[in-house]
Amino acid sequence: MYLQKRYIYEGPHPQPFGKSAAARGEAATKSRPLGHWIAQGLPENFLFFKTNRKSEIPEALRLAQLATLNPGSDPARYLPGAKGNPGNQTQVKFCPNPIRIDISSPDVPNLSFYDLPGVINQAEIPEEEHLVKLVQNLVKSYVKDEACINLLAIPMTDDAANSTASTLVQELNAQHRTLGVLTKPDRVQSGESMVQWIDILNGKKFKLGHGYYVVKNNPNPEVSNAIARQEEDEFFHQEPWVRTLGSHQDRFGTLKLSAKLSKLLNSQIKTSLPKITEQVRLKTFDIIERLRGLPEPPKGNLSLKIFEKILTFEHDLVRHLDGGSEDYPFQKEFHAAAVRFRNTIAFSYPRLSLVDLVVGFPSSAPLAYRLSTTPTPRNRRADIIPIDSDEESEAAQKLTQTPTPSKRKQPSTQKPQSTPTKRSRLGMIPQFQPGQDDGVNSSSSTGIDRTAPFAKRFTLSDIRTILQDAHIGLPNQIDPKATKRMIRDSLSHWDEPLEELLSFTSQTCLAMILERASSVFSLWQGTRCYELLLELCQSFFQEKFKIQATSAKRILDKERHSALTLHEDAMRTASDEALIALENACRNERAKAFLAKQDPEWDNGLTDRAKVERISKVTEAQLGGNPFVQELRALADVRGYYECAFSRFVDVVYQGIQTELLTACHNELGTALKQGVGLEEKDAEQRCAILLAVDPENERIRGELLKQKQNLETASEWLESQ
Repeated sequence: MYLQKRYIYEGPHPQPFGKSAAARGEAATKSRPLGHWIAQGLPENFLFFKTNRKSEIPEALRLAQLATLNPGSDPARYLPGAKGNPGNQTQVKFCPNPIRIDISSPDVPNLSFYDLPGVINQAEIPEEEHLVKLVQNLVKSYVKDEACINLLAIPMTDDAANSTASTLVQELNAQHRTLGVLTKPDRVQSGESMVQWIDILNGKKFKLGHGYYVVKNNPNPEVSNAIARQEEDEFFHQEPWVRTLGSHQDRFGTLKLSAKLSKLLNSQIKTSLPKITEQVRLKTFDIIERLRGLPEPPKGNLSLKIFEKILTFEHDLVRHLDGGSEDYPFQKEFHAAAVRFRNTIAFSYPRLSLVDLVVGFPSSAPLAYRLSTTPTPRNRRADIIPIDSDEESEAAQKLTQTPTPSKRKQPSTQKPQSTPTKRSRLGMIPQFQPGQDDGVNSSSSTGIDRTAPFAKRFTLSDIRTILQDAHIGLPNQIDPKATKRMIRDSLSHWDEPLEELLSFTSQTCLAMILERASSVFSLWQGTRCYELLLELCQSFFQEKFKIQATSAKRILDKERHSALTLHEDAMRTASDEALIALENACRNERAKAFLAKQDPEWDNGLTDRAKVERISKVTEAQLGGNPFVQELRALADVRGYYECAFSRFVDVVYQGIQTELLTACHNELGTALKQGVGLEEKDAEQRCAILLAVDPENERIRGELLKQKQNLETASEWLESQ
């Protein structure tokens, strides 16, 4: 499907209909029979659409009509599949430029014809009255051509005497070059007189040089051509077409009409051979002269030059994506961002805060605990003890030599309950150990932000409420629904560090790709080729990154809504260690509160070692029982799962970016550039000439002229052989 530009629109943009068409300059005049549309010497052809699917033609044709009715817009806006919705607004109501459709099939005759707009006598609204004359003038320009064979379509549902098109053919004395086609024979009402149509077929009325044919088509576009022709053949094998009009059987049916037109066209061509030969010669000469007037095009095998540059870019990009030296820092920067992503999530594990725990010391009972429902002044240190598990450090662990025995069954390895300085890990899954050297520069000694701003902090009352909401009616049992709820809350912040990693990856990788493309293709700066290659790089990366970001967010959704793991031993070990750490931290604060109650200045002048010894001498009997064992155990389970989940999540996201996004850039970007430039198309050399030209418009004109010259040379060879 081509948009054929025979006329140039020299009119303004749409104006209010307050003025008449004549005042706006739209009406037809003797000097301008088509109003604002001015004929140009050599028509231009714009390839609009190509398909082998008949079902795609209606939509493509609709968009092509929109493109012709918006002469001030780029036709590429209306291409099928183009980004963005062009809308249905039109700049003009009428366009004389044709839409050319080439239909190729081994089963159809050689024909070339124009489907002209229907001739009308009056417009539907007064503001469009000028279109009546414009359409008539356009139709006349085709019909009056002596080399043209006219097809006059007349529906059998109307009176032939009222046909405006018939009147126009008579005015131009074109009857001898006209063939009539009677349509909709199946719509003739039963009992309606056929006398008019019999007289027309017998040549008694409205006589035409090539007579009349009758065709019947199925109005349903979904019906195939083969079925429509079969239905048509069956229709013309019944009355009145068999007996009453039997002498005209050779004129009934679309296939017979096509065969007749093919013969007429061949006969017309042979008759016009001398004139056509001269026209071809003159047009060829004109094209050669116009080609001489254009500046010299880029030299050499242009498609090969672009191909080689794209290969150079591919190799350069691979080196930067693979890394391995200070000259290619991308992998180092991306790895550093991935480690920051890991560290942020690793140190955002769920915390315990005891801000709502009130500690009292009644004279007749050991230390008692309850949950506070009202705020307590900050200066009552002995009454309110805030405890946050951020303080579960080695120092906190050393303060307790005799930790509270865990009510959980210990692992079969019979490890001591005291937490070692470095927590033991199972080797079956990689888990991050706080304080390890990660090679990332940071203000802290470990390179880790220990403030953990994203971490979920549970208070004892929070945990107790969650446990009560999911209570199953059995003592000392934790409903899995409560654990899953706490896990979901603990992972609620992961989207922020994930978004930060994705944003860094997008900006850094795209900047690197565009920088390399700018460097490799710098020789062509100022050309359309340079712009197109950078546009293709950007669009390719953005498309692949969008897929990767969607995948990463889908993984996050799975982690949030499906608490699952097969690493039972690893989770059990992590949960046991978390429980010991939580209980030790709680006991440490309780012991300090107990000592402070006895003597508010108990730690004045003491060394760290002395403080440790003093706190370690506080017994469990003095502290009393801990009624929050269930709450601590619930949080320990969540902490255990968190360690398994975060390690898996971080690895899968990191692996996905490396093996999907970066691998796609590594393996596919070069191919996308070659396809985008059109190096594999038939007209690759011409396209490359346009892309590499300083003035692309000159190369576009050159390409169009060369195509026409080739067509004329082919036509000239055929004419000489006749």
